[in-house]
Amino acid sequence: MSPVLLVARRDYLAYIGAWGFWLSLLTAPLIIAVLLFGPILLARAEPPRVITIVAERSTDADAVKAAFAASALRDARGDIRAYLAATAPSAEAPAIAAFDAAPDRPAAIAAARAVVAERAPTALTAFPTPSPRYHIIDPPAADIQALRPYLDGTQLLTDGRALYGALYLRRDAQGAPVIEYWSTALNHDEPTNLAHRAMRLEMQREALTSQGLAPTEAERLQSFDPQIVQFDPRSSGAEGVTLRERAPFFAALALAFVLWSIVFSVANMLLNGVIEEKSNKILDTLLTSVSPMQMLMGKLLGVAAVSATLFLFWGALGGSLLTIAAERASDNIFGQIAEAFLDPRLLVAFFIGFIAGYLMYGAIFLALGSLCESVQEAQTLLGPVALVLAMPMMLITPALDNPNAPIIEMASWIPIFTPFLLLIRAPSGLDWVEIAGQGGLMVVTVVVILFLASRIFKAGVVDQVSLSSWRGRKSAKA
Repeated sequence: MSPVLLVARRDYLAYIGAWGFWLSLLTAPLIIAVLLFGPILLARAEPPRVITIVAERSTDADAVKAAFAASALRDARGDIRAYLAATAPSAEAPAIAAFDAAPDRPAAIAAARAVVAERAPTALTAFPTPSPRYHIIDPPAADIQALRPYLDGTQLLTDGRALYGALYLRRDAQGAPVIEYWSTALNHDEPTNLAHRAMRLEMQREALTSQGLAPTEAERLQSFDPQIVQFDPRSSGAEGVTLRERAPFFAALALAFVLWSIVFSVANMLLNGVIEEKSNKILDTLLTSVSPMQMLMGKLLGVAAVSATLFLFWGALGGSLLTIAAERASDNIFGQIAEAFLDPRLLVAFFIGFIAGYLMYGAIFLALGSLCESVQEAQTLLGPVALVLAMPMMLITPALDNPNAPIIEMASWIPIFTPFLLLIRAPSGLDWVEIAGQGGLMVVTVVVILFLASRIFKAGVVDQVSLSSWRGRKSAKA
């Protein structure tokens, strides 16, 4: 067996023999699932926030209450429409029509559900039953000052709930509305925004009626609301952009973060491993039998095999779930997302990014580790290096917004950005020639970095060059 494979086998067995490896293997999918779906479940599990409205004019209070009710109605309509668009497209239009014809929110949800039960009963399994985000109650005290004990948590409502916030609506000397929001949730401004829009419409209605326009006509003018539909010019379909078209971009974003996390976690494994072996003089023993280049390649292959083992397990688990879901993509919202993850361009971009990114960053971290005598010394290097390596993630959001922007296209040809931007740009219809070109660029970059890293690795482990010795020589010269 070649020395490179011997080194790779030694490192591979050392890593998979640790209990932490098996713990990561089994718990990582669970952790990812919690991170992905936990916020959604927590948001849905949160009870409605209790809000009260204190107003000098009853008409102002009624306008703001109507705004909260309309917001809750829009949220429910959006949830139901998105769900039906993904699970039962044939029932979407009649269900939404029944929803809109209902007199209030509970009746609207029930009406839509009844239509789905008749036309697509299989879609009732996960039919959304959203609860409103806010529950508006009558003020438990006469004025805003008397509400302070309720708002700071000192006193609870008669039903045992806490008062989340209070909107105080008053008028200034000129009659213009002033909105005061009282709450200990200092960063939460949604109630204020809802009240602001409601009072702005109320001011417009008052201005129109003051000019002699009938109140009913003023309300009709305020109800104008144009529909918005987005289309993809590359698609021949007559329908607007749906979740099916947007899903590949969300999949690309998720894969980009997964790629970044995996590449740098395994690269950090290489860094810590070489520092430990160097400090324990294990590398000195190994280098009597293998060359520095063979040692470098063996360590890269060994940790790559560890990653491959993780991928085989996670890929078999996730791939099976994605395939099953994708087979039902026409009537399953998760199936449409799964179908996006199985897009050939995304898969090719991911594997190019992982292989090239791992070899490139792994070699860099191995070279840095060979120059350090301890983990503490490595931390002095990791600070500036981490800033450089975090730069690709700074372009993820702009690339998602406009993947074909000139600066994004140019940055995707810069090797430190290529593995991640290639993923983000793939769903936008990236040509296979450009994918192959960026893949070829990464191959050349990896070869150059491996050559340079082997020279530094040799200097660090054979010639015993280190940061501390370099600083010592520099101090002596001074």
